[in-house]
Amino acid sequence: MTITIPRDLALTVRRGPVTSPGKVAEICDVRRTDGTATLVYDRHRINPGTAVWFARILLREHGYAVSEVILDGMGPDITALFRDASRLRLNIELGSRVTTPKVIDCDDNGPASYQVPGGWDLADATDRLPAAHAAARPKVVRALRTIAEEKRKNGGIIDTALDVAAGMILETGDPDQVWDALTRALGQDESERTQVSA
Repeated sequence: MTITIPRDLALTVRRGPVTSPGKVAEICDVRRTDGTATLVYDRHRINPGTAVWFARILLREHGYAVSEVILDGMGPDITALFRDASRLRLNIELGSRVTTPKVIDCDDNGPASYQVPGGWDLADATDRLPAAHAAARPKVVRALRTIAEEKRKNGGIIDTALDVAAGMILETGDPDQVWDALTRALGQDESERTQVSA
């Protein structure tokens, strides 16, 4: 069994004309070398949260995980909200029917969403995000704390591997599945090395 580890990607989101006919958004300038891409969306036809959600799905099919969303040319409150939520691998749903901002896990093993009621102060929603994330995904938060502690202990020796594990845990919301998959991958690599040397 081969495990595909997605490459992290910072996604810059801009309002503007979409050049492809019939599309409401398009991804351009995907740069594998520096891990960046640009999403341009038609603000008259789609909101930034939905545009980013579609981009995440498309980029995941091509081996990328959106690890940061940078809104270009938008207000500071909405920009901070999208940035902080994206670092937790959360989609944003603005205008949701919830009564207070909350994180909702996705049923199909996709990214969870941070739902913010219509008219809610976005700076306040950003302030509430860490607590909402911890309340909705306690296993994820515990795993991230364990990873942070291990990074402090190991002196940088395995930081990249731990960062990959943290990203996969945030993406899937299932620490057990991630640890199992990584253990299988490492075990597979070890058995392949043993067979080659024999």
